[in-house]
Amino acid sequence: MSLSDISDNLGEGEAEVVRVDGEWELVPTCEVDDVDVFEKDEEYCEDAAPGGIGDQSMVDESGTCMICFESWTTSGPHRICCLRCGHLFGRSCVIKWLNMQGAKAGKCPQCNAKAQTRDIRVLFCKKITAVDTTDRDRALHDLEVERKLRKKAELELSECKFKLQLASCDAEQLRAELTDLRTIVAGFKSVARSSVSTTESKKLGEGNSDVGGYGLEKCISMSAGGQCRVVASCDYINLLCVSQASMNPLFKGFGVRKVHSGEMRPLKYIHLHPQPIRDLAFHPDQQDAIVASASLDKSLKLTSLLVDQVVQTYSCPAPVWSCCWASPSPNYLFAGCANGTVLLFDIRVTSREVSVISICESSSAPVTALQYIPPEHEKSGFYPGGLLAGQLTQVTFLEEEAEGMVNRGAGEEVAFRAHPLPLEGSLVSLSCLGTRRSLFLASYRPSTRVPRVRHLFSELTVTRSGADHPCSCDCKEIVSLFGGTQMRMLSRARVFHQEQSNQILAVAGDDDTGGALVWSCETGSRLQTLHLPTVCPSPGPVIDVCAFNNGQHLALLTDHVVNVFRWSQSSTGATGDSGIAVVECGG
Repeated sequence: MSLSDISDNLGEGEAEVVRVDGEWELVPTCEVDDVDVFEKDEEYCEDAAPGGIGDQSMVDESGTCMICFESWTTSGPHRICCLRCGHLFGRSCVIKWLNMQGAKAGKCPQCNAKAQTRDIRVLFCKKITAVDTTDRDRALHDLEVERKLRKKAELELSECKFKLQLASCDAEQLRAELTDLRTIVAGFKSVARSSVSTTESKKLGEGNSDVGGYGLEKCISMSAGGQCRVVASCDYINLLCVSQASMNPLFKGFGVRKVHSGEMRPLKYIHLHPQPIRDLAFHPDQQDAIVASASLDKSLKLTSLLVDQVVQTYSCPAPVWSCCWASPSPNYLFAGCANGTVLLFDIRVTSREVSVISICESSSAPVTALQYIPPEHEKSGFYPGGLLAGQLTQVTFLEEEAEGMVNRGAGEEVAFRAHPLPLEGSLVSLSCLGTRRSLFLASYRPSTRVPRVRHLFSELTVTRSGADHPCSCDCKEIVSLFGGTQMRMLSRARVFHQEQSNQILAVAGDDDTGGALVWSCETGSRLQTLHLPTVCPSPGPVIDVCAFNNGQHLALLTDHVVNVFRWSQSSTGATGDSGIAVVECGG
């Protein structure tokens, strides 16, 4: 029913037209007091007394939001709007009201009629007084922009402070290294005038002066913090690899530093392991520039030095102390663990090891050294291939039960037979001769029975009683080489063929002399004592030895420094001071 129809049927004084729940109804005048909620229409409001109380409330409500009782605005979030039922509100207030009630349970805050946010309609009312908030909205927008700019500036400030802190640390480290370098250079001016290397042949007389010897060529400082442990050479790409601790405080751990063996200068550092590296091994025959690293973090990693990236990672059940390749096979790799077992990996199988070799069930001593001996066919018969495994308490030859590993399929398990060798003492290292691997050098710490460092140059012997009978393996001692009376750290000795002099040499660190000793394995005589420069910061004992360039050069590794010696055919060349230099490794 329309408003005009209701007015025509309304008698004077009988009833009044009121709006209840959004509908126009006729209500007797006596029942008006019982109506709880009603709204008068525009005509009723116009007929009311100009100065009435009800009239004043309508004026007040016409300009304020019924939710927050604040004035409406012509723009901004609180601009005037209405719901489908017709009630007026500020837009931000009614949106918040409906969101609090839920998507389907929304109601008008004034009449409780069902309402949703899609029912909101923005109004453009000429007679309603609204507050112009354009300037305020613009100011709020500018404030938000300034806040974002301030936050961005604070982030840039924090980043600059962090970079400044790193630069300060690097500067302090470089100052300390520069001071050490200046000390080394100043000391070499006096040290170079005397003999840095003292040869035993020179002491015996001038008759042996043409034998030759090693003279110090360069001293390369690797790490100010120390913890260098292993050095290995890759001759076909002219590189030395030295294990060291990371010098970056943000990336703690251990890796390898590449050193150019031709130019004698340090190159890039490659981060590899979170725990110290115990061994490094290049394949003797494959020229792929891949180095295997054994670490105490229970992992064995293969790293390509051509791209400086890890190409394969193997997880092990225990810390790894040693590793070696099964040359000439390009696929097999051994890892000696701290629990006394040896793991055999096939690089064609990337998920696991292919064999677990238990050396001795009664001993779980760490496998400190591994050397692979390939099968050999000689006039005297066949020598089986296998693995020479050194533990702290014994040396064992693990014979392959099948001939050779070159033609095996991927992932094929390999069986070994253990032959304990009659070598006694506290073993620290093993080294095989590259040209004839049945010859090996075993190094032992001083003991009560033998109070000096002992190096046994021995040959592995194999006897077979019949074609169908298993081999019997033993070793024959060729010569014993004796060093000093103390060994502060587990240092590694090396045996190699020196091409220029055509000798088999053994080199090992010696704590008593503060350098290294050089022996001839054929005669057992000591040829040379290599002294390290005393001006180097914390020179320390020689931890590892590496011969490269066919024995032309010799690298002696200490805790901080790589000392490179060069072979000279004459004794004067071996001890001369020409060419001696110091190279400082950068961060």
